[in-house]
Amino acid sequence: HFYDHQIRFQTGESFEKPDIEEFPEENLVRDLDLHEFFPTIDMTISLEGSHLLKSWLCQVFKNSSFAERQSHVKDIVKYPGLVRKIFSQRPEEKINFSVIQKEVNRSFFEHNPSWKWLIPISWLSLIACLFLPLPGLIWKSLLLIYLATSLFYMGATQALFSRLQDLLTEVNKLHPYMKDLSKLSKVLSFTPSLKKGLPEKNVKELRFLIALVSIKSNPILFYLLNIIAPWNFLLTEKCEKARKKMSEDLESWSKEIILLETLSSLSTLKTYQPTTWAQSSSNESLICENLAHPLIDQKSVVTNNFSQDSSKRVFIITGSNMSGKSTFLRALGMNFCLAKIGAPVFATRFEFPNVDIASCIRVSDSLRDGQSYFYAEVRRMKDLLDKAQAQPILFLIDEPLRGTNNKERLAGNQSYLKQILKTKSLGFASTHDLELTQLSDISDEVTNYHFSDEWQDGELYFNYKIQDGPSQTTNALKILEKEGLY
Repeated sequence: HFYDHQIRFQTGESFEKPDIEEFPEENLVRDLDLHEFFPTIDMTISLEGSHLLKSWLCQVFKNSSFAERQSHVKDIVKYPGLVRKIFSQRPEEKINFSVIQKEVNRSFFEHNPSWKWLIPISWLSLIACLFLPLPGLIWKSLLLIYLATSLFYMGATQALFSRLQDLLTEVNKLHPYMKDLSKLSKVLSFTPSLKKGLPEKNVKELRFLIALVSIKSNPILFYLLNIIAPWNFLLTEKCEKARKKMSEDLESWSKEIILLETLSSLSTLKTYQPTTWAQSSSNESLICENLAHPLIDQKSVVTNNFSQDSSKRVFIITGSNMSGKSTFLRALGMNFCLAKIGAPVFATRFEFPNVDIASCIRVSDSLRDGQSYFYAEVRRMKDLLDKAQAQPILFLIDEPLRGTNNKERLAGNQSYLKQILKTKSLGFASTHDLELTQLSDISDEVTNYHFSDEWQDGELYFNYKIQDGPSQTTNALKILEKEGLY
């Protein structure tokens, strides 16, 4: 199953994709098809690991840097056998650490009786009576108090055994992976709790306590022990103390497992796919060699090279329909997102500026919000410009302002890109408006690229290669004519 998954991924087969609403940045996910890409790399065993991977793909990070994440992935790549063994046993239904944590956090006492301390006090008093010449009424009263409180306490804690069993059942869901996760953690620097074997210690203590509590199944022995000593009280208190300790431990080692499984998922890209390590550019430039779209069959995918002149920041891409403009933008965006999270990328060289990414590629109108397509597009472009003005970003825009007429679209796009040029951001805008390429005559920071096509024997052919300069060809009327519409 594990190898089949990797082969399907490499040959461009599709996987069942999650809903876009499950991701924290829906627009970016929709623009770059990240919801289609996500199941190809999601090898996580827990819901939380899956959520973390979704957040990372959407460039939502907490307390970690690109260099730190990539360093951890590189360390894990050295142990492909352990990673394969962990992921070969992936469950049908992902483990939910929040359910386990909730179960561990819940006290064994539905209502913790304040009178419970009468049990050890009365028992110790009875022991003292053995050595002190006290009237019979006193020790009989103490005995009555001890027996009565012990019986009431047994009633209050009668669900202890089933609670321990439920807790063990939840924790045992990790059992198939713990041995290999533990082995892997021992050679890594960011899993101190797993290194100490805390999960195994917690489970071992849990099983030991269950064995002690199971004495209840022998009533004679159980009541005899409770007559001799406050057995049930001491055992329940020990269980509650162990539960609190496990709750603290679980919070630390579950976070380490979530991080480890997420980073391990990324490591499979280097082991099983044609990828390389990205590098953060020292001069904030973008360089790609043999850049490939991750969702296309890697044996047939057409790769592209791109090298940013340090004096250029806005790249206008023209080209006819179906020539590869949008695919190039998505290939660049997907690999940029992978690079930022420290994962291998689908290229032979990838140097990138360590900035945020913003996109406006797929825009949809909203009947619910009363938004037309054009207005929805304007809002998206305004958001992108706000981000670019706040800090440097990499932007990807596909056919901006397509929701209006040619004259106003050209004027609007020229004005928009001039505002982008006032920022320190860099990025790409693809368009069918060849007049927009004249912006390079006005600004030295703008340069033109294109994708071309050619007709041979009545058929349209594309090479899907990005080339210098503006496009010299169009194909819309030829396609209409071929289909008898012109």
